[in-house]
Formats: sequence, structure tokens, C-alpha cells
Amino acid sequence: MLFETRLVEGGWYLDAFANAGESKALVVPEKIYPLDGWYHIAQVYDGKTYSAYVDGELQMAADIALLPQDEGRTSVGVRINLVDYFKGAVRLARFTRHALTPTGFLPPL
Repeated sequence: MLFETRLVEGGWYLDAFANAGESKALVVPEKIYPLDGWYHIAQVYDGKTYSAYVDGELQMAADIALLPQDEGRTSVGVRINLVDYFKGAVRLARFTRHALTPTGFLPPL
């Protein structure tokens, strides 16, 4: 599972991707956010629906059958293959054992 921020004229948009058995990209290039702030981004998988959020606002959702994640590696601020470094800051990362709704997300800064 990954998040990427896609830079475009006037800001950025979220590119969320999951690949575990099946794969799905959740991308809505029309939802552009300014570059000068902090944002809460989240991916949620409830066993049926895979969803991506920015500041609690649903970006996109799709039904998909993901397999449980095995042991693996984690990378923050760069793709796992060490290309496309993030040129911002990551304040916090959190994983939960159950699917959250936006009311369960951490409050904004």
C-alpha cells in the first residue's frame, strides 16, 4: 500500500494504491489541494471496500479483494525502491488493526 502526492499546477492531488492479490489505484486528479499546508491522508480497507481520504473527505473508493499483508518492508518519504523522494514533512504515521471511519481519524493539527 502506498500514498503519493502528485504535483500539478496550483497544488497536489492524492494517488493511493494497494496491491495484495488484486491491485487498485484511487486517484482523482480533479481534487487539487494547495501546497502550503498540513494534510491528513488516510487509506482504509474494511475487508471489502478500499477508500482514500484527504482531511476526512473521501477521494475515491472501490470494492476489491485484498489479501492480508505478509512480512515486508516499510518506507516513509520515498518509494521502496528509493526513487521519487517526498520533499515535505511527515508528522505521524499510524496503522490500526481495524477499519476506521473518518470520525476515528486523528484530529488535524
